[in-house]
Amino acid sequence: MIYMDINAEKKYFSEALGFFYETQWLHNSPVTEILTKASLDAIPKEWMSHLQILENEELNNFVVKKTIKIDWPDSLKTYVARCKRINRLPPVPASLSSVELPQNFKIGLSQKKQHEIMHLAHLVGVQCKRHDIRTIIDLGAGLGYVCQMLHYLHGYRVLGLEKDKENISRAFTRQKKFYPDSLTKVKYAHCDVTCDSADAIESILRKEFPDVADVCLIGLHACGDLSTNASRIFCKMKSAKLFILISCCYHKLSISKRVQTPVQEEQYFDNFPTSNRLRETVAAYNFDIGQFLRIPFLRLACQESADKWHGMSREKHDDHSFHVLARAVLELYSRQNNYVLKKNVRKGTRKSQCLNFQTYVKDSLLRYDFIPDTDETDSVITHDKMEKGITRVWEEQSRSLKAVEIYTGLQMMLQLPAESLILQDRLCWLHEQGLEAVIVPVMNKCISPRSYAIVSHKR
Repeated sequence: MIYMDINAEKKYFSEALGFFYETQWLHNSPVTEILTKASLDAIPKEWMSHLQILENEELNNFVVKKTIKIDWPDSLKTYVARCKRINRLPPVPASLSSVELPQNFKIGLSQKKQHEIMHLAHLVGVQCKRHDIRTIIDLGAGLGYVCQMLHYLHGYRVLGLEKDKENISRAFTRQKKFYPDSLTKVKYAHCDVTCDSADAIESILRKEFPDVADVCLIGLHACGDLSTNASRIFCKMKSAKLFILISCCYHKLSISKRVQTPVQEEQYFDNFPTSNRLRETVAAYNFDIGQFLRIPFLRLACQESADKWHGMSREKHDDHSFHVLARAVLELYSRQNNYVLKKNVRKGTRKSQCLNFQTYVKDSLLRYDFIPDTDETDSVITHDKMEKGITRVWEEQSRSLKAVEIYTGLQMMLQLPAESLILQDRLCWLHEQGLEAVIVPVMNKCISPRSYAIVSHKR
């Protein structure tokens, strides 16, 4: 990727904003509300008439490969073309190396985590060698897996910063047990990283590695505000010369302002947009982004990509549409009867209980509380009566199963464009600070959906 000039940036941002404003029927509500918000009815009828007759593999190819047919309506073809155009993220190379962790580093790690650590370590090694950097600061080090791998592979000195003191204690315990040779080279320290933490981090760095010169700041799946805080720290830290960040959980960005309207809650974020260019574009075209770039949009941007549908079987599609519609039915029944749904367990429903709707609803009544929303709500309704009421709603809505999967596919096609807008905004902010910065594909998206790193270097 190369720098975009000012006019190109403005054009990109204005087109993206217009697109997401027009398609908010696809992304501006939680999936649990597709019935209460009549989202399925918003699918253009001319689109539905063509998409609902697609064979399973044809639907997969439409979503994954953006395959279209010549007789489709122009509006649907335009939607596909705009999805492609607004996604500025570079493609992940087909020949991405399949490196593996050494056996003694795999303890307690899922295949996904192993993949992420190894590929990030490879990128850090390449970039640090290019800029002759031998010291790393890991922001949000967790249990120290990345720290230990960087030292093991490249002999780097690594400072792992973590706000959770329990994680620091566990990382140190693991280090003494499995990697005692790294005790003088890999250090862990408590630090709640904020945008104002640059001086504190410099102080910790000088304490642990007094002779350090240039360092590389890294973050693997930096959550919410940590990503934008890390960018600001990089700009402020004199010793930080290289920055490698893989973000995640965009929807956990802190909200600066909420405005309740008769339609919905408007949401405005502290750290989105970040760049002056995107802010100026919002103002120039008078977009009220608090209305349509809300938490559901940010959540979509960090969901699995459309690649998940590559070769997806009819059975898996059926399972997915059942689960989505069944949960939406619970929400619709609750709204119709003035209840608020609240999970009384960590996971509201289990796949093992989705064999049929009767099993699903019985299990859901055990795992959710239906809390009366008004004084008029019948608070003494029996489970049997509630089960019959929910089942009646299901019978009315079950004809929508095919529409659920079409809606999901159309929504998944927005995931990469949405993530592209967020990352382009952050990239643009770094450019505005006079820094070199690019977006680099790092991981296999099917294994680790948040697979893009922003890499920035100070001259």
